[in-house]
Amino acid sequence: MNRVLSNRALSNRLRGLLPVLLACAVASSCTSSSPEGATSAVVVSQIGFGARTGDEIDGIEVAVGLDIDGRTSDTSDELGCKRRDFMAPDGRAGIDNQFTFLYETVAEVFQDGVVEGIIQNSINEGRLLLMYQLSGVDDPLNDDEVEVAIFLGEGRPDLNSNNRIVGSQTFDRRLDASVTTTRGRIVDGVLETDAFDIEMPMAFFNVFFDLQLSEARIRGEMHEDGGMVGVLAGAVSMEQIYEIGRMADGAQELQITPTLQMLLPRWADLLPGDDGRCTHLSAALTFESVPAFVYEDVAP
Repeated sequence: MNRVLSNRALSNRLRGLLPVLLACAVASSCTSSSPEGATSAVVVSQIGFGARTGDEIDGIEVAVGLDIDGRTSDTSDELGCKRRDFMAPDGRAGIDNQFTFLYETVAEVFQDGVVEGIIQNSINEGRLLLMYQLSGVDDPLNDDEVEVAIFLGEGRPDLNSNNRIVGSQTFDRRLDASVTTTRGRIVDGVLETDAFDIEMPMAFFNVFFDLQLSEARIRGEMHEDGGMVGVLAGAVSMEQIYEIGRMADGAQELQITPTLQMLLPRWADLLPGDDGRCTHLSAALTFESVPAFVYEDVAP
């Protein structure tokens, strides 16, 4: 038998639905379908550095990263400045991540977790809200063409008991930061993008700076709850790393620039100059993200 709700019960039902309705009314990134496909967004809740795992596959070291230059290089490859590529943990070849050697060197100087802790504080305080928005998604498991927008959010996020961003919050977009768009594809629930350039706030050597990644790519495993876990990788110029080192030298007693000048040329593996010497290091950032919304009036 059908039951008629009392006025109070109906009022309670509507009150419970109101926040959801309001969120979808003012935010562009409520997952929605249209003839052009669905649109959804995530905000990055944790960032780390891709590194070597200590394992080997077929005699090749394993490291977290992506194939940035489309080559599988060994010590004879001039275009890769004779730097041997890694294997990914899942067996993908041609993984570029020479920045791992710099990260390991820094980790020996600073206390364990210091660098990651600075980055996490920046995320939790809303100073580093990296967001991805996917548009034109016809199938979340397999779609041969989607549009991906990468941008910075703005706002102080709510955190859970683990000091990580709570999912399904609505953020502004930082209007003083650019929006980068690229194409991508989803294969078996894994997003892979084409190359793009991006600038994002970052911390390294206890210094805050705007990290410039060239030829960047995203590879992320999409989860049923709307979140994504994966890798953002690209090329970092040696000159930028030298500049970060000089900034750090001016803020601390330990001088690291001389060490960088000695080591970086050994690790550079991307974008050779006219003299044949590589000018950039391949680098990989790991990320975890949760579903999020963007206010419609500032959506990319």
